[in-house]
Amino acid sequence: MTYDPLISRGVSSSLPVANSYWHATYAPATLSPLNKKLSTDYLVIGGGYTGLSAAITLAQAKQQVTLVDANSLGFGCAGRNGGFVLSGSGRLSLSAIESKWGNNIAQGMQAEFDGAVNLLKKRISDFNMQVDFVEGPYFKLAHNEKQATLLHDSAKHLKTAFNVPSTPLSQDAITSRFGIEGVHGGVKVDGACLHPLKLVSEYARVAKELGASLYFDSPALRIEKHRNGFVVTTPNGTITAKHLLIATNAYTPKRFHSSVDNKQFPVQSSIFVTAPLNEQQRTQTGLTESMSFMDTRMMKYYYRVLPDGRLLFGGRGAVKGRDANNDSEKQRLYRAMTKSFPALAGIAMDYFWSGWVSVSLDSMPRIFIDGDNDIGPTSRSYQCGYAMGYCGSGVSFAAFAGQRLAQRMMNINSADWSLPLYQSPLKAYPFAKARRLALHGLYQWAKVAER
Repeated sequence: MTYDPLISRGVSSSLPVANSYWHATYAPATLSPLNKKLSTDYLVIGGGYTGLSAAITLAQAKQQVTLVDANSLGFGCAGRNGGFVLSGSGRLSLSAIESKWGNNIAQGMQAEFDGAVNLLKKRISDFNMQVDFVEGPYFKLAHNEKQATLLHDSAKHLKTAFNVPSTPLSQDAITSRFGIEGVHGGVKVDGACLHPLKLVSEYARVAKELGASLYFDSPALRIEKHRNGFVVTTPNGTITAKHLLIATNAYTPKRFHSSVDNKQFPVQSSIFVTAPLNEQQRTQTGLTESMSFMDTRMMKYYYRVLPDGRLLFGGRGAVKGRDANNDSEKQRLYRAMTKSFPALAGIAMDYFWSGWVSVSLDSMPRIFIDGDNDIGPTSRSYQCGYAMGYCGSGVSFAAFAGQRLAQRMMNINSADWSLPLYQSPLKAYPFAKARRLALHGLYQWAKVAER
């Protein structure tokens, strides 16, 4: 059974975790469910990167914080993503942000994106997190000549306007290094990857050590606004809280809370992991060290070489949750891999899984306190806020968003709250029930447009 945010009533604690490479290579801690009534100052709903980071930030500030999650640690995106550490979030590039809001706003957004990566690295160091963090080149690959020109022009602009270092690569430079087909040029930048399930497990460890109360397998069945805050009901417990932080992102049920209902579109992404490449395959493909890739297609493919010599390969998934594990979906991704790397034809697919990505209507993530339209953080006594809409770029940014949401809840002036991701709520999707029909049409059009 697959959880589908647009169909299922909510995440059940009985749903199994993904059959992912991450779960096959690491077993996260088991955390107990809530089975009592309690009161707390801050309640975080969602135990992924966002929620646990918010709990860490609150606990570091000596605040009373409780966190609940509907399933086990790493059930959601934290146990399903590719483990790419990227400076950015949403679907808008710095150049697109600059074009829409101007250079000052783009500079501010870049500072937040870079701050997310720096926060991740700092926490790994400060708390001695064992997450298989590894640095290596990250290649952005153009799937046609037009995109190659755009990539190179963008790289020059990013260097000049934002001091982002990169190395433009010609088609010959790429094909002389890699046994790859269908690439017309690219750009190389510094990159990093990690084990995403180990990361969320380490976040949980740190949150507990700092004094946060964590309860898993405890879905929030009902959220009620009372005079003195919120009352949240779980299957075997009740929590009274002054402040509520929603950190459920793409795994938010279709009806959950008025602040987030119909304000994000959960879209599936699928990943498979091959058997370890043998020496001949490594030589023929050039996939000989830790490195990561993403192409310029509308429906992007992304891949990385894992520490044990396997290739992780991902891209868009099925439109509906029930179709996630269809053989046709597996074969579509596998064909995309072998089209790029013919030398890998016949290699075994040892793991395949899917997960949900939260897409915002305007491609911009949000960290927002419901009802707060001022530039500065709200000063109301009882607050409800959320952070979501990362559009698939959340390994570093989701935790940063959790930190920012907690800081805003505590009225800490730690950021430029006038930036677009803080200034307005997520926009509601018009004709929300037609989202999947439109997505199916987009996928069909992309097939033709990207040939």
